[in-house]
Amino acid sequence: MRARTTLSLAGRALGAGIIGLGTLAVLGVVLAVLGGLAVGGVVLYVAGLVIEPGLRTFVAALLVGAVLLLLSWAAGVRKAIRRSRARLRRETEPIDPGGTGRVASSAARLAAQFDLPLPEVRRHAATAPIACTTTHGDEPVLIVSEGLLEALPDDELEAVLAHELAHVANGDQRLMTWAIVPLIASEEFYEMMDDEGDEFDPRDLPWLALGRLLVGGSTLGVGLFSRGREFAADRAAVAATGDPGALAAALERLDSAAAERPPEDLRNHTRSVDAISVLPTLDPERDGGGGLFATHPATDRRLERLRRLAD
Repeated sequence: MRARTTLSLAGRALGAGIIGLGTLAVLGVVLAVLGGLAVGGVVLYVAGLVIEPGLRTFVAALLVGAVLLLLSWAAGVRKAIRRSRARLRRETEPIDPGGTGRVASSAARLAAQFDLPLPEVRRHAATAPIACTTTHGDEPVLIVSEGLLEALPDDELEAVLAHELAHVANGDQRLMTWAIVPLIASEEFYEMMDDEGDEFDPRDLPWLALGRLLVGGSTLGVGLFSRGREFAADRAAVAATGDPGALAAALERLDSAAAERPPEDLRNHTRSVDAISVLPTLDPERDGGGGLFATHPATDRRLERLRRLAD
């Protein structure tokens, strides 16, 4: 049971891909220039101690510097994603898949309906109601918080679990990993240029402006793609449970509790999981509005679509 590929989803994916690739292209050129000038300058200096550098040596030094910085940046982004996911997993405890608790039994039943192997299910101690899907290695991990379990009755909890398992069935972890790469790379660049430990230098303003532009553009791309996946997961969850009212009630209940911010480790992890959470976890007041830069559609829009499914 997977979400059908609609024209809307395909258009969102195409738009997000264009924005993401454009962001990476601009960032790649900037990093190549910076790397060529910085590392290439060192190479030229060392070469000048041995030989008389010529044009070929100058070009080679620039290329070496550009390649080294681009490779190190790509490795850093990959490491940042893995580190955040590993940290989140360390802050949770496994739920026995063979247990008789309502989470284990519902997850097993829904996984069978989605024709999926039962993913690892883990519990977070957060009092904020949170449900999200991430990965460990290449395997999906479903995380629920104590606050979620306390807030939702059985039917609404099952609807939320169905929504998260729909993300797994639709391959959204893999897709969102690719979608967030431009965003994480852009954020790393902006933070490098906005080092609060350094005294402000007006010459940094163009770099800071470029960094904000890249972050804004990549955030736009992630939101464009993610909002479509959320609608698709809602539809798939309703198809699995046959109860659009339960998911609507859960969204309303969780939305009203969104003012309670999640713990620091989840906020740090948000770029990896926020787009595949049932509701936004980083900044509910901003992301819950369904604007251009939001990871989730407005809750009212989701409720409206769920009501139409119930008719």
